Amino acid sequence: MPVRPIHKRGPMSLARNIPRLSWDRENLFNIWLRTNAESPLYRETQFNRSTKTIFQQRWTAKRLMQGYHAEHMGTKKFQRWFLPEILPTVRHGDEVKRTNDLAKWVEGKEKAGGRTIAEKLMAETAEAARSPVGSLMWSEVERRLDVLIFRSCFATSVWQARSYITQGHVKVNGYVVRNANVQLKPGDIFSINPSAIPMLKKIDHEQKPRFRKNVTEVDAKAQARAVKDAGAAVAAEIEAAEGAEEGASTEAGEGAEAAAESEAAVEVEAEAEAEATENKFKEVKAEKRAAISADENKGTFFYLPEYASPHIFVPAYIMPSFLTCSAVYVRHPTSRPGYSEIPTPYDADGPLQSLTWEWFQQVAPRMKPKRRARLMNPQRTQDRRP
Repeated sequence: MPVRPIHKRGPMSLARNIPRLSWDRENLFNIWLRTNAESPLYRETQFNRSTKTIFQQRWTAKRLMQGYHAEHMGTKKFQRWFLPEILPTVRHGDEVKRTNDLAKWVEGKEKAGGRTIAEKLMAETAEAARSPVGSLMWSEVERRLDVLIFRSCFATSVWQARSYITQGHVKVNGYVVRNANVQLKPGDIFSINPSAIPMLKKIDHEQKPRFRKNVTEVDAKAQARAVKDAGAAVAAEIEAAEGAEEGASTEAGEGAEAAAESEAAVEVEAEAEAEATENKFKEVKAEKRAAISADENKGTFFYLPEYASPHIFVPAYIMPSFLTCSAVYVRHPTSRPGYSEIPTPYDADGPLQSLTWEWFQQVAPRMKPKRRARLMNPQRTQDRRP
């Protein structure tokens, strides 16, 4: 089933309060509601004191995590194509284990059944040194072209990045790509047409002044007074013109001969005035063109949207170039003890990640490895075997 259009789904709804891949101010408020301990919705993600069943906990975790990382694609599409079969295994702690084996022979270490303060500290250190592999569940999603454009700060949302691709403004390794589902490989370079980025708007020299939505009371009164004065002036001019017409009708007979004599002189003056006006118009037009060319040589205009500063960061696996509006996908995202390279508003190794993985392991559709490899091959020419 295709995904409904973005304007019908309303992903920034303040009723659901689910964070998304966007710089919108409503999305920033939703992130605060879900991650700040002082917010009223923070307890919904703390399952250690929750009365929900395990099914409800998994469903809530899946709803929040997929709402942030994979809302722009269908659920079945994500489960079938972008969900890894297994999570990577990270081996660590061998040095700590060898240290514990040698430390038990030291005097005083065997007291209290070996449960000393030093061993507790070592256990806490080993727990803190665990690699958050749960966040690597979204590693295939982070390889998508639209997500990489958003992570490179070239778009204010993943839907805007998708519009770049579908409209033909994005190139991958020099070729135009119109499929947002393309997954990049390490070393691939993608570029965006600068004219398609709203943040790089060129100055419109013939743009009319915009209507101000927020007009103060003083400005409103001044505008009303100006309109009233202008109406009175127009009425006075009309009355004066009517009086002049009446006086001119009485003197029409006397001035007929003088008008005939001065008609030739008026025509000569009109021709000279028209020629002077045309020359002046050409001069003004040339000056305007020179000013426009001078402004265009200064470069493009940059506009940073409001409330965008919390979202301006680039992950370690992307190397962007803002001067050329391009970026390089350096490598696949990884994790190390205490750190995950995949950006997420939630804990990288928290209960939301583990419960989401448990949910998808139960309900996600499966596909045979050979068929998956054949369909995911970018060089395939047909869907069926020859």
